Formats: sequence, structure tokens, C-alpha cells
Amino acid sequence: MPDRRSLPASRRSVLAAGLLGLLASAIRAREATATLAVPLIDTLTLAVVDDAATFGPFLPNLDLPGMTVVRAGNGGPPHAPRMLPRVLIGEFGLSILAESRSADQVRRVLVDFGYSREVLANNLALLGIDPSRIDAAVLSHGHLDHYGGYAALFGETAPGGHRLPLLVGGEEAFCERVALIGDPPPVMGTLDRAALEKAGFDVRVRATPTIVADHAFTTGMIPLNSFERAAIPTQMRPGIGCDRKLLSGAKQAATQLADDGEHELATCYAVKGLGLVVIASCSHRGVINSVRRAQAVSGIEKVHAVVGGFHLVRPRTDAEARRTVAELAQINPTYIIPMHCTGEVFIAEALRVMPDKVVRPYVGSRFTFAREA
Repeated sequence: MPDRRSLPASRRSVLAAGLLGLLASAIRAREATATLAVPLIDTLTLAVVDDAATFGPFLPNLDLPGMTVVRAGNGGPPHAPRMLPRVLIGEFGLSILAESRSADQVRRVLVDFGYSREVLANNLALLGIDPSRIDAAVLSHGHLDHYGGYAALFGETAPGGHRLPLLVGGEEAFCERVALIGDPPPVMGTLDRAALEKAGFDVRVRATPTIVADHAFTTGMIPLNSFERAAIPTQMRPGIGCDRKLLSGAKQAATQLADDGEHELATCYAVKGLGLVVIASCSHRGVINSVRRAQAVSGIEKVHAVVGGFHLVRPRTDAEARRTVAELAQINPTYIIPMHCTGEVFIAEALRVMPDKVVRPYVGSRFTFAREA
């Protein structure tokens, strides 16, 4: 094949036009397979309300292409003028507030509720987040470290008439969970639908991709289409807490079985000029599977950021963590923001392979995604 630089200008123009045509066709083909018409937003800010790491006050703010990061300072919200009488608290849980803007429209979605009511209430207050201004919530899956703090928003009994839409991915979110470690293994709790309703939530079970609060979308059920397996250190008990008739297949007849995360969701946004921001929360179905599902649902190939827990700890292996880094490098997101249950093997390998892409989050950090003017 001749060197392109040696071709006449007219020939180069024809080739360029052909390549552009092929690219446009590929984009149209991808869009044609999209299962949801996802909205495009102008900006997105993710505030880390609950996570395990609280080292943020000692790190500088960042101004990067397509992303700024403002760290919590003085133990409280960014730019607080003096030390506060209490500080942001970390725990083994996850909660992220997503604030999106499209023209003059602002929407706020709370993704998960962390492990405990006390920590979530403390951090919401210190970060200046008013629960009454939240438009919707998404629960990624039915594990205690993601739903435990829900009563921090409106108390166990909400004021009369208050109903916050809460999207859940499937009936099995409400099944009782049991840990795989311990003798005997401890019960991890049951998400109580009636208690959620009493606490002011309008529970909506949606297993298919769904638009949330006009700006966000969920992946719906995440297929296992990569090397990743559903590796979850819990079992669930159909019929305890959940309605077994609404479970899928053989799960209806089981009394206890391996937790495969079938109901787990990722929450996503499409930011103009940047691409997808995928909040994977816990990635029990695999972070690669989660990202690919977001791409398939939206018809958008470009991934700007992958955020959340990637669960590359037991029962997954170090080899799986390293392979995940390699697969994620092929997807080539602009930024990787590992949280919660990701694990140090993945983080170390990602820093080695893609050092400019990895940004460490801490409780109180705010990540804003917007294209440069």
C-alpha cells in the first residue's frame, strides 16, 4: 500500500472522505442499536457523600481537560473558612450525589445511601446537601452498604405527602442476604420495601434501561458478556423480604442460592462533547460489562469517566483485577475514578498502565465534567 503522504492531494481527499463516510456509517450503526434515547447534558458534578477514604483535605484541587476536582477542606465542604466542630466521616459504604445541568434545567440524583444513617446524615449536612432538593434516587443493588443510610434523608417517617422516586433494578434487591464468611455466616440484612415507602420513597422496580429525572439513565440488567463473572461474597434467600413469584427462573423455587447481582444497575450520563460518565457503584456484574452495557443502551461509544466500586477483591482474583485493567485500557476512558470495593491491585495496575487517567476520590470530593468553552 503506498504511503498516504505520497498520494496526490485529490487522491488523499477521496480517501479521507471515504474514511469519514465509514466512520459516520459506524456511528449510525451503533446509534441504530441503541435501546434508549438518552438525553445529552451540559455539565455533571458528582459529590462523594459516602465512601471509605477521607484523605482529601491534604490533596490539591485539579483542573484537567473535561474535568475539575474540588477536594473537601477543613473537614467539611470545599472553601469552608474555618475548622468545623465535626468532620466528614468515611465508612464501608457508597453514596454519590449527581447534579446535572442542561441549559437552565438542574436535576439532582442520589446514587445509593451508604452503610449507615448516621454517617450519611452527617456528610449531607457538612456538604450542604438539602435532601428536599433531590429529584430522584437510584439504588444500585440490595446490599446493606448501599442502602443502609436511606433514613438520613427524611427520617424513618417522612413528612406527609413527600414521595421521592427511588429506582431499583429488580425484586431480588429486597431478598435477605447472608454473608459467605463467618461461623455461622451473619445475616446482612433485608431491604424493607414498606419501610422505604414510610420513609418517603416512591419505590419503582425497573429491570430495563430507564431515564431518571430527565437527565440520567440506568443500564437495566447487565449481561455477562465479557470474561467477567458474577463474583459476590453473599447468598440470597428468596421469599424472605422479596416476593419469590417476581424472581427470575429457578430462583423462584430456591430457599438460598448464590447472589449473582442480576438486579444490579449502573447509573449513567451523556455529557455533550465528552461522552459517557458511568457510575458503576459496585460492579458485581463486572465493570467492563457495565460500561459496555451503557454503550449499548445509549449508542454512545466514547467513555469520558468510569466511577465507583469495581469489586476487584475477593472472591475475584488478582489476575482478574489485572485483566480488567487491560480490558478497560482498550475501552480507553478519559478518566478512571476507583472507589469503595475496587481493591488495591486494580488501582496499582491502573496507575502503572494508565497513570494519567486515574484520579483518587475521597469523601467530599466534587468532580465536575464539562467540555471546555
